[in-house]
Amino acid sequence: MLFLPLEFWPYPMPVFLSFPLRSLHAWRAACGVVGLTVLLAGTGVRAETPFLVGADVSALPVFERHGAVYRQNGRAGEALQLLRGAGMNCFRLRLFVAPNQQGIVTNDLAYTLALAKRVKATGAALMLDLHYSDTWADPAKQFKPAAWEKLSFEALVKATGDYTREVLARFELEGVAPDYVQIGNEITNGLLWPDGRVEFANDQDPAAWQRLARLLQAGVDAVPIGPRRPQVILHLESTGNVARTRWYLKHVQEAGLRFDVIGLSYYPDWHGSIGDLCGTMDAIATEFHQPIMVVEAAYPWKNDVHWKEKKNLNWPLTPAGQRQFMQEVVAAVRAVPDGLGRGVIYWHPESVAVPDLTVWVGGSCALFDDRGNLLPAADFGRAPDR
Repeated sequence: MLFLPLEFWPYPMPVFLSFPLRSLHAWRAACGVVGLTVLLAGTGVRAETPFLVGADVSALPVFERHGAVYRQNGRAGEALQLLRGAGMNCFRLRLFVAPNQQGIVTNDLAYTLALAKRVKATGAALMLDLHYSDTWADPAKQFKPAAWEKLSFEALVKATGDYTREVLARFELEGVAPDYVQIGNEITNGLLWPDGRVEFANDQDPAAWQRLARLLQAGVDAVPIGPRRPQVILHLESTGNVARTRWYLKHVQEAGLRFDVIGLSYYPDWHGSIGDLCGTMDAIATEFHQPIMVVEAAYPWKNDVHWKEKKNLNWPLTPAGQRQFMQEVVAAVRAVPDGLGRGVIYWHPESVAVPDLTVWVGGSCALFDDRGNLLPAADFGRAPDR
């Protein structure tokens, strides 16, 4: 049996996994299991720790306002309930500080609270993705909120902590406290540029990491402590680059930053093959022994101009190919050494073609087809033969 340290476990006693997770192929045969079976030491009682299978549905109200109708077998339904019925148990929502309300850059506090209430009403877990920006934050851009632009570094650290604390207090007040909180979005190059920017290719400035560590610590310290404390996620995107991912996590470790889950993005056209994903997860699980989730993944269900000459599209660009891809991602995460794989979140399943709205990759990566019908890949967390 495998001992799982208390700092990675939500229960008030040591626990032991009831089986080793060493082989991707061995686990695939059993990947219909929803959670990891555990034995609570000294009790003889078995319990389940949830394996998250879900989606980021942050733009859903915008699509609904633009006329999107979501269906199953031609019958209209509520999108979150349709995804729940397919087996999803978690929904992720992003939060911008002061978005411009253009397109799907609408995720301010009021909007996100309203959508969080819909998520909680389904009984699913809620993951909150704090961008610390007025717009998209990713490896190519981490813009400060306009209101923070002229702050000194010390004031920026304070603003990061105050904002995080106030947001989470509001979610608690509204009865929709998140179960997971991302401190930043795809922050392998840091966040709140230029103050919190770091670079793998030119890592020559120790002070840069000291600044980033202080900003991240301000966010982490603002997460409330207690029995209902959300799990804190650090979200990286360098899934196909083991060296870059290790570099980041070693700096985090050296800074003494405490968090609960390593979040990864995995898009094969950017990050490589399933083998690349497995290699990265295995390496960081072995070295850092932290729980790991893929908090963003997607794959096209149809071929169109967006996918011309893209690399690593090793599954058919069909509904069946999309489902196969996602099931292999789930199997890979479930196979992470020592049971440290904890979940997979699909990116933007609601992105169907609608009038007067620019839709990501033309709707080709949605989990609903062009008529709004739920696609087979929506049940990606279930065993392949179901």
